[in-house]
Amino acid sequence: MQVQISDQLQPKFENFSLSASTQVISIVSTKGGVGKTTLTANIAALLADFGFRVLMIDADVQPSLSKYYPLSHQASQGIVELMLGKSDDENIRHCISQTVYSNLDIVVSNNISGDIQTKMQGRPDRAVLLKSKLMHPVIRQYDFVLIDTQGAVGALQDAASFAADLLISPVMPETLSAREFLSGTYEMLERLSFGEAIGLRVPPLLALIYCQDRTRDSKDISAEIRRLFNQSVDGTKRLLNTIIPRAKAYKEATSLRIPVHCHDRLQTNRSDCAFDVMHHLAYEIWPAIADRGLIADCFSTTTRDADSTDSKTETAGNLNDEFPSTDSAKTLFEEPDLFVCIADILAGRFCEHNIPFGFVDYSSLTYPTCFFDAGHSHQQISDAIRLIVRVKFPNATDGEIQMLLDEMSDRSIPSPFEHFAVLCEEKGDCDE
Repeated sequence: MQVQISDQLQPKFENFSLSASTQVISIVSTKGGVGKTTLTANIAALLADFGFRVLMIDADVQPSLSKYYPLSHQASQGIVELMLGKSDDENIRHCISQTVYSNLDIVVSNNISGDIQTKMQGRPDRAVLLKSKLMHPVIRQYDFVLIDTQGAVGALQDAASFAADLLISPVMPETLSAREFLSGTYEMLERLSFGEAIGLRVPPLLALIYCQDRTRDSKDISAEIRRLFNQSVDGTKRLLNTIIPRAKAYKEATSLRIPVHCHDRLQTNRSDCAFDVMHHLAYEIWPAIADRGLIADCFSTTTRDADSTDSKTETAGNLNDEFPSTDSAKTLFEEPDLFVCIADILAGRFCEHNIPFGFVDYSSLTYPTCFFDAGHSHQQISDAIRLIVRVKFPNATDGEIQMLLDEMSDRSIPSPFEHFAVLCEEKGDCDE
């Protein structure tokens, strides 16, 4: 059902489209555990996969976002120095870490003691501390800045809200979560509205039903939330039509430390795959992305290097230009010692390289019994195969992978995983 918003105020959202300027989005809620971090990480990764330069900022005293994706470069500083340090190039650059994904950087939360809130309370400029830092040229080189906030009212959340062009608030279709959203989040917006007296605009709010299951109760609560939003007449709050379902793919992607749109790319009869859901979400928030026909390729093709100093007119952020293409890009694997990584996975040790992804539906494969002779779990085997396929055989289909698995069932093969890698290399379309 289409959300009803007054005609004269609808442009508040219609005008929120892509441009050559940096757009700041804060993911907010006064309640914890509603999926802010997961949502932030997955939206940011999708935008980066489209080719935009994206900066995530972990403004939560519990640094979940900071640990979400593996880092290719760990900066010496983080959110504390960004908020309280000098507004110069050197300080801000030292606050930015790089993930293993092209175009996706992060300012980590290094405030273990949580005293940043106390230090901010004593500053007269606390409401604009973050906003002023995000105006720096080092930050403005990004197309998008996404801020993950803590699930509690405080100076840091207020600063993140005032710094934003748009607020996104996930709400779970559960009675307590819905009540907290309708009361706590609205109270937060009302409190922030006092900032308008000193020129601090409260950004428009997009609410998102997050983690809806197939139960009647969950659907009824979602319908009630939608009904209450439809009664809104001020045009500053809107409920998105896209719904994030409760699906195991989102938890699996978090565990594997990969974007969910890359992990779950196959349509099933039960629900939309995460690849489709996340694209629908991005298209609804930024219709210009849909107009451009941008589709994520899970970082499998060359994109703009995260260290690029190209101007905005040469990036995907400017809709007047063609989608960028360059020969320089970060890759997930730089000369990986594949067999060492496989051994780490099978031994249950931490693997330095991110577990990759692809179109293969690993759950449908039949694994040869020899895989389990050493007591390896189904997940370990699946993760090891993911790694091999991504590095050695990126274009594999379900049938081709199953054929290779069948060949590996011969117990006369002493090193099945090495043999698998050899078979992959011998395939005609390997590494194309």
